[in-house]
Amino acid sequence: MIRRTLRDTQKKYLKENKNLKILDLVCSFVNYWPEANHFADIDDFTEGFAKKNLKFTKIEIGKKLPFQDKEFDYIILSHVMEHVENIEDFKKEIERVGKSGYIELPTKLNDNLVFGCDDALGHKWWFEFDDDTQKLKYARKVDALEKFLSVGSITKFTKIFEESLILSFYWENSIDLEKREKFSFDEKITFKSLIKKYVSKKIRDILSKFKVK
Repeated sequence: MIRRTLRDTQKKYLKENKNLKILDLVCSFVNYWPEANHFADIDDFTEGFAKKNLKFTKIEIGKKLPFQDKEFDYIILSHVMEHVENIEDFKKEIERVGKSGYIELPTKLNDNLVFGCDDALGHKWWFEFDDDTQKLKYARKVDALEKFLSVGSITKFTKIFEESLILSFYWENSIDLEKREKFSFDEKITFKSLIKKYVSKKIRDILSKFKVK
């Protein structure tokens, strides 16, 4: 089962249920969830988390997670799945080691605005949620728009435009994931073309004011 939720709703739930065994997977050492009590990443943050008296496990890309079946009550996947190449295998591993959890993903719009996520470990998938079938659908990402915002810039807009920029889900027992056909576009929209249209519109507005006078 998977359904839409809000980050704040899930954080409130975790704060009220501190007895749960909570894993923040691919947590980094900057944006990890303090509500979790176990952390894991492909980079080794053992020393940093040890100084905070927090448990950390280093994981390997493409390998099984080093955890027991259903070891965790709740798994946090905040901006993780869009980076994973073998997404179906990864989903199965998450279902194996966890009972429930939270998934946060960028929307297609978000992914087309932000640069800096296109390297080997960058974003590989676009996601959308089918509210009728309650399935999370994915397809290979496509650059429909020339990116012009940094990760830091988009973060400033997230609270105001959260529904347009972020997909948030709660899952339990299983993650209903389905591949869809690839998105296609006739022509990529360049930043230069957007600027030209913006400037052209501004010039027309100024000229129209002179005509009125």
